[in-house]
Amino acid sequence: MIEAIGQFFNRNNNYGITVSSDSEGITIELNLIIEYGLRIKTVADSVAESVKYNVEKTMGIPVTRVDVHVRGLRISNPD
Repeated sequence: MIEAIGQFFNRNNNYGITVSSDSEGITIELNLIIEYGLRIKTVADSVAESVKYNVEKTMGIPVTRVDVHVRGLRISNPD
């Protein structure tokens, strides 16, 4: 757990959010850890659509692509 937190704050490109832009719009790359037991494709598609919609609505900039990478699974305590 400590390692995961450290990697997130160390600006490691394997974790977090990366945004780049070109003349057509912006590209967003998300690196996620998903809860074990959820459908990975459903969550990834939902996150991508939600991010695209909200960024375009809020900023008024077209989003050309949202890439979602699942970097791991989190297993919650059954308590």
